[in-house]
Amino acid sequence: MEQTILEYGRLTDRQKLEAVDLFLEGFRHFLTFSKDQELKKKLLFEIFDPALFKCCLEGEKVLGLIGLATNEVRPLNFKKESCIKYFGKFKGGLISSQMNAIFQKPVVKQKDELYIDVLVTGSDARRKGIGSALLNHAFSLESYSTFYVEVFSNNQPAIKLYEKNGFSIEKCEKLSLMRFLGAGYPIKMVRKTH
Repeated sequence: MEQTILEYGRLTDRQKLEAVDLFLEGFRHFLTFSKDQELKKKLLFEIFDPALFKCCLEGEKVLGLIGLATNEVRPLNFKKESCIKYFGKFKGGLISSQMNAIFQKPVVKQKDELYIDVLVTGSDARRKGIGSALLNHAFSLESYSTFYVEVFSNNQPAIKLYEKNGFSIEKCEKLSLMRFLGAGYPIKMVRKTH
């Protein structure tokens, strides 16, 4: 069956929920602010950037998700009003400020640089070219010539995927706190097309 890549904003509500489920499958360990999965789903459904999140579909099913960050905007904005709506004024405000301290921090400086903020495929869709298809979609965006991604050293399948798609290691942060938490150390990778 043929695969298509669509912006999150063009998906049906059911497909958007599939995309949110994929995100939670891959990044649950970063969203420890609540144990209520349904509330987190509702929040993410609302705060994904409709243009910067792209989804790979096979037929009507969402198989993969990529979130792209530019020098001006990142794809995940924990909007204060949305966080308050689902988690109350105090906790929602705290979630918004803490999560945006991470997810709204600039990650690239130049207009021709693009950062792969999120890349996840469903467990049943791995090793089927979905990750490469999403990366190739990002590479085809004409305004960008340099691409960055960060991955943890313990995530060897992701490192191999990025290397297969032309990324090379630019920097390793071996003294990172994440290493002591069992995730390995952060590795920044780069791919230049010019």
